[in-house]
Parts: sequence; structure tokens; C-alpha cells
Amino acid sequence: MKSTKKQFLILLLAMVLSTSMLFTGCQKTEAPENTGTVQDEGLKEKETIAKTVKITDMNGRELEIPSPQELKKVYFPSPLAQLMVYTINPDKMAGVVSELRPDQLRFMPKAEGLEVMGNFDGGAKINPEQVLATGAQVFISMGPMKLDEKSKQSADELQEQLKIPVIVVNGQFDQRAEAYRFLGKVFGEEERCEELAKYCEETYKEVQEKVETIPEDKRVTLYYAEKENGLATEPETSSHAAVFKYAGAKNVANVDNTPGSGMTPVTLEQILAWNPDVIFMSEGKASPYKEIITNKNWSNIEAVKNGKVYEAPSLPFSWIDRPPSSQQYLGLRYVANILYPEVFSYDMTSEVQKFFKLFYQVDLSAEEAKDMLGGK
Repeated sequence: MKSTKKQFLILLLAMVLSTSMLFTGCQKTEAPENTGTVQDEGLKEKETIAKTVKITDMNGRELEIPSPQELKKVYFPSPLAQLMVYTINPDKMAGVVSELRPDQLRFMPKAEGLEVMGNFDGGAKINPEQVLATGAQVFISMGPMKLDEKSKQSADELQEQLKIPVIVVNGQFDQRAEAYRFLGKVFGEEERCEELAKYCEETYKEVQEKVETIPEDKRVTLYYAEKENGLATEPETSSHAAVFKYAGAKNVANVDNTPGSGMTPVTLEQILAWNPDVIFMSEGKASPYKEIITNKNWSNIEAVKNGKVYEAPSLPFSWIDRPPSSQQYLGLRYVANILYPEVFSYDMTSEVQKFFKLFYQVDLSAEEAKDMLGGK
């Protein structure tokens, strides 16, 4: 009996050992496969951050660029791109196109001290060494002109010269919302850029819908005065006159569009013949405001006789043009309000405060906003 019990215990022990060896043999002993994660201090796992991403820019060019997490600095050749980058994330700026005045730095403090790289909109030659020395990882090419095969070829040539990706962005007035959304993906700032895009989109749509209700014979005629003597302008087809076009003005300038820098020269006789209802210009050193309201040769023009000569604000940059920028959307509300007060009823003090808070993250008092709007 004892022998039988002893045999049973030996058999039971053998079964247990056999089962244990079976389970041990099923386990993998080789190193685990790479699952796309990395260890954080041996405690947490995080997804592997891609070093680069593939994109298609707004000119249809396929590029490989640093991923949003890796993209630290970008450069740009134009004030338009500079303002867009600043309003998205100023820490990404590798330089500025021109030295900013103290009154501009009030709204763009993070641009202070950055290297002045120059404005290449006018065709000036870019210095690759200077661009690369800033640490720029990509170059953003953005202007208010239509994109085509020529702009695509120019970007390819510049990219070959710089040896860093050149990203083409559509900077046309009615494409700025999409430009913000596109750059939001490049920078990994989708939420921020969607807010900015919605402001541009909603402003454009709202103004257009109201303009469409204004009969053609009720549209205000307008002359856009440029240069210190006021004897240069832009026709309706010029990108420099986009704000007036979308605000519903009838641009009186029956002249050819001067490509690039614009400013088609005209004579006072032509302006007298056009006899516009209103005259607009941008404030600044080159403003012809004083010339127009004091020179008796302008006094018989309808706009001057009726005191409808307007100098649009220009902080931190012009609200209507030169340089074109996101500021033009605030300018669109501002101009439409002046041209058609019976149709538009924007509280411009509130609009200014809202715009600067959203785009520049600057709080303005009502008095500061009114001061900006005041003047002429």
C-alpha cells in the first residue's frame, strides 16, 4: 500500500515538471521586434517621431521636408510670408525681410533682433550662404501672384541652389485661408491656423454676400492714390487693388496693369476725367494725403470736394496693400464700412481689437483701437 502511494506521488511530480517545461518551451527567447516605439526613462513608451514627411506644396510640387516636430526655423523672401509665419508661430522665423520700426515691434515683439535678410519679391538675388547660416531648414516662397508652371520652375531652380526644400504657398487674396491651413500642417499648428483661416474665410464670404446686394448703379467709384504726388495707381486687375475690388468699389483707373511692383503712372488730367467718388491711400511717408487735400489742382474732384479722401491705417503694416498681408482682411471690413455704411455696420473699434487679439495675440484698449482708426 505504501509502495503504491509512493509511486503515485512520483508520477504526480513528473506530470507537474513536464507541464512546466511545456509552457517554458512555448515562450520566445529572441529579442522583440521593433514596434515603432521608444522607451522614456525605462517607464513610458512614446511613438517614434518621424524625421521627415512628404508633402505636395500649393504649386503641385512633391517635397520631403522636416516633420513638424523637427522643423525649428524657416525663411521667406516676402513680407506676405513673414506676416503669415509670424501670426502662426513667430519662434519659427529665421530672420526678417526688413528692419521693423518700434511702432511695428509693438505688435511683433518676437521679431526684434532677428537678422535682416532682405525682400526678394522684386527679383533681388538670394544669398544661399546667408539663408543657410540662419539655420533655416526650409524656404517658403509666397507672393500674391497666380501660381503657374513658371513659378514651379523658379522654385525648383531655387531649391537646387539652396539645397533645402522650397515650399511654394499660394498667397493670392482669396486663397489666404487655404494658405493658413496648408502651413498649419507644415508647422504642426493645425488648430491655430484653422482659427486664422476661418477669420479670413468668413470675412471674405460675408463681405462678398453683402456686396452682391448693392446694385451696379449704386457702386462707389474709387481712385487708389500711390506715390507722394498721388499720380500712380492700380487697375482693378492688379493684386495690389484686391481690397477695393472685394469691397465692391468701382475702380476708375482705366490703365494697364504694371506687372510685379505695380504703380502705373497716370496724369492729373486722367484723374479729373475719372472724377472718383472716393480716394484711398495708405498712410506713411509716401502718402499723398496732404498733396491731395491742399493742392488746388485736385480740388474739383468729387472725392476732394466732399471730403471723401481716406488714408488707411498701416500698423503694423498697411491694411490695404504694400505689403499684402493678413492685415488686408481687417482692411476689407474697414474699406467696406466706409464705402457702404448703409450696408455694412461693423463696429470697427471692436473689429480692430478682435483682429489684433487673434492674429498678433495683443490686447488693445478701445482707446488704442480708436486711435489706430482715427486720423484721416
